[in-house]
Amino acid sequence: MKNIKRTRKQLYRFLLITLGFLSAFGPFVTDMYLPSLPSLAKEFSTTNSMAQLSLTMSMFGLAIGQILIGPVSDKYGRRKLLLGSLFVYTAATLGCIFAENIQIFNLMRLFQGMAGAGGIVLSRSIATDLYSSERLTQFISMIAAINGIAPVIAPIIGGVILSFADWTVVFWVLLVIGLILIGLSMRLRESLSARNRLQTPLINSFKNYRNLISNRTYVIHFCIYMFSAFVLFTYISASSFILQDIYKLSSLMFSLCFAVNAIAIATGCATAGHLQKKKSIKYGAIIMFCAALSSIVTLNTVHSVILTEVTFIVLMFAFGLLQPIPTAIALDSERNNAGVASAALGASGFLAGGIVAPIVGMGNMLQTTTILFLAGSLFVGIFAFLSFRICKK
Repeated sequence: MKNIKRTRKQLYRFLLITLGFLSAFGPFVTDMYLPSLPSLAKEFSTTNSMAQLSLTMSMFGLAIGQILIGPVSDKYGRRKLLLGSLFVYTAATLGCIFAENIQIFNLMRLFQGMAGAGGIVLSRSIATDLYSSERLTQFISMIAAINGIAPVIAPIIGGVILSFADWTVVFWVLLVIGLILIGLSMRLRESLSARNRLQTPLINSFKNYRNLISNRTYVIHFCIYMFSAFVLFTYISASSFILQDIYKLSSLMFSLCFAVNAIAIATGCATAGHLQKKKSIKYGAIIMFCAALSSIVTLNTVHSVILTEVTFIVLMFAFGLLQPIPTAIALDSERNNAGVASAALGASGFLAGGIVAPIVGMGNMLQTTTILFLAGSLFVGIFAFLSFRICKK
């Protein structure tokens, strides 16, 4: 009996670690090379906007990939699709390394994002296959906390690498990470049994996206997730330029600041797992809106790197509070369409990021960033209020 319990604990830990790092594909793909963004234009003899487009392309890829992979996994299962996406990811990463110009590099970033999306959407789908209700909420919260480790490690590694090597080494590291995840994923068992898979033609699985709109619980928490991600990607898109170009921090110092902010996300995620659902969403929405208001002063009036960093920390803590609970509630409300529900949820965040990235660079970046923070946090507050009316605890 003890051996069975020990085996179950070991399996649980393995799933937690593997699915946690698979879900962290997004931060690794987007964050590790962030310190090199300001210098990428020089490397390819192109404009800053073209260099920043590489971030947009990867986020669009992460969004499109999830939209495609989610429904297909509901029809054919999770494991083979996960392994296939990881192999494509490694090929696209090699394409980034050997790109001869910014156009090819950006195209490879799109493919890299689309393939990397498999780890994100399928990790949540596998968790939904295996767990439900409070157990699913706890598991998602822990995955989110592990996920918070990726933004801590990724930019630090990128900053350290750039202190003695060029940006291509960053992508060699991303390639190695992909190979490690292939090894871990090969040990995973198929979580979606044949009898629970979509029995109708594949096109019907894509039609299930339309059905999500009629689920009020899903839509409200989907919107909380999406608009909080809107705030996150505003920060991601602007922070490297604000902290390095405007405040003149080195790539390593920027990476350390980014790591501290990522710890704030992980802390928020871990805290959410110990709060009642209503309280987690309520506190997250209030804190995010207050931090967005404070950004008016810290970014546009005081111009203090310390106060700006404090604002970023508070914003990211609020983002962490707002991620696990809406995600778990949304997925639990669509258990029969876990792949589609997970795909739509994850894609919304990266679509928001893809839209935000080019907008951040328009006009005065400090003013634009503040406006985007306020807009995102305001919509989070609106849908958080709607959540209070339907959330039991």
